[in-house]
Amino acid sequence: MSNLAATLSVCAGFALFFLYAGLFEYTFHRWVLHHRWRLIQHPYQVHTFLHHRVFRGDAADQVRQEEDRDPIVFEWWQGPLLLAVQVPLVWGVQVVIGFPVFWGGMTALAVYYGLYEYLHWSMHTPTGQWIKRTRVFRYLDAHHQLHHRLWHVNFNVVFPLGDMVFGTFRPTITLSKPP
Repeated sequence: MSNLAATLSVCAGFALFFLYAGLFEYTFHRWVLHHRWRLIQHPYQVHTFLHHRVFRGDAADQVRQEEDRDPIVFEWWQGPLLLAVQVPLVWGVQVVIGFPVFWGGMTALAVYYGLYEYLHWSMHTPTGQWIKRTRVFRYLDAHHQLHHRLWHVNFNVVFPLGDMVFGTFRPTITLSKPP
């Protein structure tokens, strides 16, 4: 395989798995973080009882006390675990299609996870990050705040593909200029 073909395969793997990550985020958020399962209760407890109790999607949807920071991001071990459980799928796709998409795919999943954590943190912390002044961030923040008001809609944080595909997308009209 030529260098160009290998590079294109890695880029295609990145694009494919970035889209997949949006669907995975939706599925995980809706069916793990918002449903109580007998064997897996910790994610539901932390997300629904802590995160949604503290952050309600109102004007004060920011950290008010130091302990409110804990339920914003996943625990340190959960990110690597979420990536690790994807390895067999990404490897399997590479084997089935016969093109080297593994590293592009894993990179996309790691980038998506990093974006998720950074954006979600930024949405709930009162800091003056540059990203809060961008139109895209203001749109995603309004999308996420609506989820906190209406728990059954707008599950995606980074890219609302899952919400669009599965019919839980609700548009927001809050695109005001930053303060």
